[in-house]
Amino acid sequence: MIDSTHPILSQDRFQPPPHWDWSFRELSGIKIRYGLPRSRKKYHAVALILGGLGDFGEQYFELANDLEQRDIKPVIIDLPGQGGSGRYLKNPHKRHSAGFDLLLKDLHTLIDEIVLSTAIDPENNHLRLPIILLAHSMGGHIALRYLAEYNKNTKGQDIFSAVAITAPMLKIKTIEKLTGLISTPALALLKLFPTAYVPGGCNWTEHYRDRPGLQGIFSSDEQRASVQKAFFTHPEYAHLTIGSPTNKWLSDAVKSCKKIEKKGYLETIQTPTLIALAEQDQLVSNIAIRSAASRIKSCELLEIEGAQHEILMEQDKYRSAFIDRFFTFIENNVLNKPENGKTFIV
Repeated sequence: MIDSTHPILSQDRFQPPPHWDWSFRELSGIKIRYGLPRSRKKYHAVALILGGLGDFGEQYFELANDLEQRDIKPVIIDLPGQGGSGRYLKNPHKRHSAGFDLLLKDLHTLIDEIVLSTAIDPENNHLRLPIILLAHSMGGHIALRYLAEYNKNTKGQDIFSAVAITAPMLKIKTIEKLTGLISTPALALLKLFPTAYVPGGCNWTEHYRDRPGLQGIFSSDEQRASVQKAFFTHPEYAHLTIGSPTNKWLSDAVKSCKKIEKKGYLETIQTPTLIALAEQDQLVSNIAIRSAASRIKSCELLEIEGAQHEILMEQDKYRSAFIDRFFTFIENNVLNKPENGKTFIV
């Protein structure tokens, strides 16, 4: 168990799936952590989980257990600069960036080396299990860019059979509120101080999410909302702690959002896509999410009334609305296909 005495972390739902193992792969000078169950269990599919800004793999153990119960093998990658992965700066609290293009390139290497090999059918090594991409917020942003620019293995076959995203970061709400005349000079000024925290940013403290503008906007579920703090204050998991992003991260994020906005970009995505929108989201733009969903050929938009940003950490009535739809979506678009969605390895 993670901690048999902690009132939150000791709960079964927040424990890793059986035979869970963390490993590392160094790319572009950063150690990237990934985890998966090392098990001989028979799976129907593999699901890659990508978290949001500042997220860490352990907070997705409840989701990983949901997948395990449906015989879908979870794989979690901690994005570089957060979670159990390496940091870019000496101050480990600063969520810095080396550019989203480099992040995508390194992610593609990890997917090629780790995820594709994990999905080889143990009963027939000429077949590959279907692979699903499951992502949240910033991870959802990266997922859409990956589908538009990569999503092919070295043989030209599609990697992901389906994708499901919660509250993708397609525009940051605080930036969206500014007019172009105000935001452009302001962002240009911030670029002069790339390693500084964004305005109002700071190291993580126990009251980090209680600050004005952040209090009560992530999840309305008391226990799930406290999982991050439970890990960050635990002496064995202090290395997971992360604070605010830097100006460089913000600049890179805005630049990447503008790339997604370009006409014809999302239109190239052919993968069946499920996007869940949190109706009470105060962090990312729901206007941008609706617009993006309308541009993707095979996209279903699920609007969850009353939900806050962290849908996967929300109350059961909101979380289940997504989880239940997700499994139906996967059943209809992946597992009901010929050969149960498996593909021949060429």
